[in-house]
Amino acid sequence: MLRLTQDPFVILQGRVEAWERCARIPGCDKAVWRQDGEGRVIRWSDFGDRFSRYGWEVVTRRGPRAWGRGLKRLEAVHWRGVTGERPSGDPFLGREAA
Repeated sequence: MLRLTQDPFVILQGRVEAWERCARIPGCDKAVWRQDGEGRVIRWSDFGDRFSRYGWEVVTRRGPRAWGRGLKRLEAVHWRGVTGERPSGDPFLGREAA
């Protein structure tokens, strides 16, 4: 039988694996706040939210080669890093919360 969707536990496992690779922020809860490889702040609950200031996604990157094969490595990346958007300044600075 062909499975058209992936197991939700496998998806969550990949998300947790990518989250654990991120840098911890001193003084912040490590289960909620982290930094991606570019130093952007991400929040666990904002996974997949591109309207959030702290939204993030999981991307697959090639890791070091082992036995002639490139290993896949899951990384958590802020959504601005996924889209390649590089704003000149933070668009959220100077704004009041709704």
